[in-house]
Amino acid sequence: MIVGESTFDEGICVVEAKGRLDAAAASQLEADVASLLAEGQSKIVVDLGGVSYISTIGLRVLLVAIKRARGGGGDLELCCLSPRVHDIFRLAGFTAIFPIHGTEEAVRGFESRG
Repeated sequence: MIVGESTFDEGICVVEAKGRLDAAAASQLEADVASLLAEGQSKIVVDLGGVSYISTIGLRVLLVAIKRARGGGGDLELCCLSPRVHDIFRLAGFTAIFPIHGTEEAVRGFESRG
């Protein structure tokens, strides 16, 4: 599921995901993000540009991750959602919870908040 991660200035980590974020793949994303949070990385951008579908389990994984990141003084932001995935977030009411941007916008957002 996770195809790579890159750390930018100010300790911001971008995690790229591809494919279907369903029950089978959500556990891998959950483990990868939990590992980053355990290492003290609390500024995470999840690039969903390569994700064609997200299930309710995938949504739950991201919801738990954003709560943990915010609890650690950071945040979790999303970028590059396809129209289909964005519709799922909108219908679930998650567009009010998650900051959704393009990659560079998300990174600049973290930098401006310090």
